[in-house]
Amino acid sequence: MEVPLFALFLALTFIADTYSVHPGCECLIFSATYGKEKGIFKSPDHPLPYPANIDCLLYTFVASSDEIIEIQFLEFDILKTQLSCIQQDFLKLFLHLESGDINEYTPWTALLCGELKELPSHTLYSSGPGLVLEFHTGPQMPKPSGFLGTFRFIDKKLFQIDGQKLPGTMCDYQFLASNYSPTYGKFYSPRYPSNYPKNVRCSYRFRARFKERIRVVFEEVSLQKGDLR
Repeated sequence: MEVPLFALFLALTFIADTYSVHPGCECLIFSATYGKEKGIFKSPDHPLPYPANIDCLLYTFVASSDEIIEIQFLEFDILKTQLSCIQQDFLKLFLHLESGDINEYTPWTALLCGELKELPSHTLYSSGPGLVLEFHTGPQMPKPSGFLGTFRFIDKKLFQIDGQKLPGTMCDYQFLASNYSPTYGKFYSPRYPSNYPKNVRCSYRFRARFKERIRVVFEEVSLQKGDLR
């Protein structure tokens, strides 16, 4: 039977990018889209049911230092038998990494399980050049089909704040009008378009010139319940 050249190329790439980070963990590296706008990642054997007893399978996405990573789930079905994902099959997210390296002490962002419609968002972003998905499965059978997604690398300058960061602060900015500055600009919450950190307070101060007014337009607002703006 003939094997299409494209399928063979993907298979060879998949094998070459596989290695063990530490005992018990296998790692798949995604560092390029090979000329395409987006690359593809998926659970083992997808669209067939994924195997039981996967102890630790890492999907490691590595961008250049001036890029962030976008992943989008097109299909998602990970076995969920309880309200919490931690004691069953789950996908653990590490969104805030400066590289693709993690260990047992690296703080994770969230755990995912269940169906696509249960996910808080189908599209996720890193805040730096590294992003890792950690896949675990238990012994319970039968298993669903797992997940299928796309990834791409984005220039982080697209989300650069057009203001001046105030010295000694984490996320306070000022925007001053002058004859030498544009009459418009953009501002973002910390880590945008990734999720913002906990327990932060940010100020954005706008100052116009005499006889000018300030117009602020929110193009997107998504806040966790209880957070204020």
